[in-house]
Amino acid sequence: MKIPGYIFVVVFCTVHPVYADQFCFALAETYYEQVYCQLQAKAQTKGLPSFNQFKKNNEAVQASLLKRPAERNGIKLPAVARKVDAPTVTTAQTKMVNKPVVNLPTAVALAHTVSAEANSSTECELVANQIRCANQSFKLTGNKANHRLVNGALSNDNKMNLSKYQGGGMEPYLAQTYGQYIDKMCDIGLCGVTMTYRKFAYLYQDLQNKGLDFSQRFEIMFGFLKKDKANMGVSESTSTPRGMSMQDCTRLTALRYICDYQGRNYIFEVQ
Repeated sequence: MKIPGYIFVVVFCTVHPVYADQFCFALAETYYEQVYCQLQAKAQTKGLPSFNQFKKNNEAVQASLLKRPAERNGIKLPAVARKVDAPTVTTAQTKMVNKPVVNLPTAVALAHTVSAEANSSTECELVANQIRCANQSFKLTGNKANHRLVNGALSNDNKMNLSKYQGGGMEPYLAQTYGQYIDKMCDIGLCGVTMTYRKFAYLYQDLQNKGLDFSQRFEIMFGFLKKDKANMGVSESTSTPRGMSMQDCTRLTALRYICDYQGRNYIFEVQ
């Protein structure tokens, strides 16, 4: 018996789940990339290249591509600011010994900012998916399915609420807000797709150069991520990449280590 062709289309569409590592806002590292994600969420990217292709263009081209759809959707699109070097990751940088590009804070700055007690990693070792210290162990944590989240994690009431810069040292401020960002991403089950500290600091500078509100932009991002998370599946599988070592890791808080390896974040939580 001949089966109508449309049945094949329905079956094909149901076997391709969308996972959190494909969430647009989880991949956006600049303001213009965030704007692209906003337009995508509103189904307003007709005529624009795919997100991966969009990322390959320089800022001037990105701004030109976004100009009309952003205006139609009431999204502010500042003029292209002075050039900021891309946060490329070299072998030296992943080992946290290289000088930061354009004075952006690196994981070294983060390590120096957290308390000496929290950052004492001399007696710790990375073994498979665990960081084992003298009195504690930390387990690699990835994304979590919605049924494993606390009640209300994806509600409108759950805000990121990053504090605004009030003056003083920039590194302590960035370290504090970064810790809060990591907390909130893990709260909604997206521990596996967080920005590295370096990319977080780069985005802060990019937003500042464009005269935009850092805290407000992260609140917008968080809102879109919660909506995506409520409607999309996630892969919970995660593993420590070969070659990563304790030199790539920093103790962010008493409960958490973060490891920056080849431009990607790996989060270990206390057991």
